Amino acid sequence: MKKLIAFFGGSGGLGTKVTQYLTQYKVDSLSSKDVNLVNSSDIDIYLHNNEPDVIVIFSNYNFNSFLHKYTNNEKDLYTQIDVNIKGVTELVSKTLVGMRARGFGRIILASSVTVDKNVMGTGIYAASKAYYENLVKTIALENASKGITANCIQLGYMDGGLTYTLPDEFIQNTINSIPVKRLGKPKEIASTIEFLINNEYVNGSTLKLTGGL
Repeated sequence: MKKLIAFFGGSGGLGTKVTQYLTQYKVDSLSSKDVNLVNSSDIDIYLHNNEPDVIVIFSNYNFNSFLHKYTNNEKDLYTQIDVNIKGVTELVSKTLVGMRARGFGRIILASSVTVDKNVMGTGIYAASKAYYENLVKTIALENASKGITANCIQLGYMDGGLTYTLPDEFIQNTINSIPVKRLGKPKEIASTIEFLINNEYVNGSTLKLTGGL
């Protein structure tokens, strides 16, 4: 029987490109309309009706702003916290209950190159991604004995998703700064997800898919 991947953010621009390569799995591509991470009942209903072997979380809310300007954008500040921190944490917490009972689970969170390569205006977004990189270490410590792994994929600039919300000049300058001189491919993300599903000994880690940045 194929393993079930619950891919949160799998119906977005980048997620859609990634999931088409995960053909050896049953994939639920979930948008915020399917499961709103700030709505506890949405999470409860999904997990009541499904028993995912793997959860991949690409869902996030991003709003670029200098920190001193958040006084005029408090809603966007708190939405980032509600989705990226509170929502993701609740989803992981509740998913772990079923995974521990079944004795198997894979938790894969999408981090960002902005954790290590600071970009002005991305402070809150980058901080939430840094939280994931630390969180998977604790999840691994607490759950490895139950057949569960938790890891991050630190995404660089990829061919899809948020990259194409950036100005063309910024994208080209960024490509020039990447040692491999190109954007990352969705197929490379998919193969990394498959690696993390199949390798139990990689646990509590962050794999950098950044082209050398």
